[in-house]
Amino acid sequence: MQIELKKITEPQQLDNIRELYISAFPAKERREFDDLKLLLADDGCLILQIFTESVTLSGFCVVWDFPCFVFIEHFAIEPVLRGLGIGETTLSVIRSQFQKNVILETELPIDDISSRRIRFYERNGFHKLNRTYFQPSYGSNKPEVELKLMSTNVDFPADALDSIIHSIRKKVYRMKQAQ
Repeated sequence: MQIELKKITEPQQLDNIRELYISAFPAKERREFDDLKLLLADDGCLILQIFTESVTLSGFCVVWDFPCFVFIEHFAIEPVLRGLGIGETTLSVIRSQFQKNVILETELPIDDISSRRIRFYERNGFHKLNRTYFQPSYGSNKPEVELKLMSTNVDFPADALDSIIHSIRKKVYRMKQAQ
């Protein structure tokens, strides 16, 4: 399967992913949709549309390119296209394109869906990191959310993982006092 990632550069292009973004993530685990437009001006953030060889918009991912790692903030495939290998191929393309450690957040394994999602990432070379982690709030009316970090690199010294979490909290979540 061939996948093409196209960067969204104009705010009106975001309309193509709006419905999927809102339906794929609970409100407490995502930005307000209009806030995505602000990310287009951030050179560290790439909002990518995922296309298959049939030129069908298949999904999207929000990727942050840090000097030593890549952070996938959001990643979703259209529901009718799930299970066709698009997600696996997209992760492979991201790993090839960036050639560095990939980090992402996933829910705790509390039900069948979240457990399947974690197994999907594990099949694709990700490992759960043994660290308590809370996704910072996306706004004053949204709580922090306990999630798991997963990474394509399993061997992190504690100080390196601390530095990665600090960078994510500061850049992605705009925390002034990144902890």
